[in-house]
Amino acid sequence: MKFKIILALTALAFSSINHAETGADSKNLIPLNDVRVSMQRMLRSTEGRYFLSLYAGIWNPHAVMTDLVENKNIAFKGLQKANQLSLKSVNSEKDSVSTGEYQLTGNLNANTGYFQTVLTEGSKNIGKNIQFEPAVKVSDKPAFVFKFYGVSAVNYGAALQRVDVINKNNNQTIQTLTGFSAYPKSVGYMDINFDGYYDVILSDISQGKTVEEKRYIYWMYNPKTGQFQRSPQLDQIVGFPNLHGEKQLIDFGNGVVYQVKNGLLNRI
Repeated sequence: MKFKIILALTALAFSSINHAETGADSKNLIPLNDVRVSMQRMLRSTEGRYFLSLYAGIWNPHAVMTDLVENKNIAFKGLQKANQLSLKSVNSEKDSVSTGEYQLTGNLNANTGYFQTVLTEGSKNIGKNIQFEPAVKVSDKPAFVFKFYGVSAVNYGAALQRVDVINKNNNQTIQTLTGFSAYPKSVGYMDINFDGYYDVILSDISQGKTVEEKRYIYWMYNPKTGQFQRSPQLDQIVGFPNLHGEKQLIDFGNGVVYQVKNGLLNRI
């Protein structure tokens, strides 16, 4: 039996925007400066052979590169200094010991998402040049920065309860997200519905929920309104959304897998 969830959130625009902007100043919130944001970039090589799922801009950048011709995955972990990344292959994403089989180095343009790399195999001195670009290109992708506010919490030190969305180009606040209580060490910034725009995912700790329960709050970006809109349908799914962009799949764990097609989330 297949279940479908509509990811096109235009119908929810007005109610969601009102909800997001109401009550932002109703509590004595404090700025949270140690919020961890994990940004996932989905990139494709210009010749179409490789797909790269890359987490960068964090202390432990890591990636999985899929060779679409040989149908194999290579996991990488490494270091980042400014826009320069140096990644070495590991046995799995959970492993930190390099296999020495591959090395991927390159310069990432944080604004455009273009990643010029060199893939080196084993002890070879000469590597293969691979140019990665966003898997889904959009001409009007916004550039945002976020400010976070919350309250003290017994279990997690703090609870995130407000996110200010700021236009990076003019420093203007375009939206304030409220109406939730989330774990500040786990904020995801990723393209959940593979439309080329990044969405915000928060770990829900409201009403006694724990991080271990893997309940999440989804704020989906709607390019028609230029706003993030909460998705009650996605909020109901248990499990962290592991994205497989090369197949347009979302794996929530425990056999719960959805495929995105024509704006619909279809369980398979």
